[in-house]
Amino acid sequence: MALKLTVKPGESFFVGTAEITVQCDAIVNVLVGGKAPVLRSEDYVSDADLNSPAHRLRHAVQQMYLTGDVAGHHIAYFEAVQALLAEAPQHSGLVAEVNGMLMNGATYKAIKLLKCLSNPELTQTRAKLKLVG
Repeated sequence: MALKLTVKPGESFFVGTAEITVQCDAIVNVLVGGKAPVLRSEDYVSDADLNSPAHRLRHAVQQMYLTGDVAGHHIAYFEAVQALLAEAPQHSGLVAEVNGMLMNGATYKAIKLLKCLSNPELTQTRAKLKLVG
């Protein structure tokens, strides 16, 4: 079964590590088949955005997801976790949740949860992630 994405003109998304940008004048539907990881640009953290421990943590998890190589990004992940907790120890519960998600193979959910660090108004997203298996 293919994943259907509705994409706006100029919007981009990632399939694995490939960035795909829509160059058209209208909203289009894109069907992505197979098991490749898909990530919208709004959820993507670029190398230029790595200006805080929260962004570096999200980037490490994003790379785990897009490359399918969780173990290959452990060092970056744990360095970002240490930096985040040194700066904001109140996030230890969220880090524990992310660790659990990663251990259960729910890397995409971990990315969505980590968005709460840079946008605290996403508490509804956090609640939905906990409810969905």
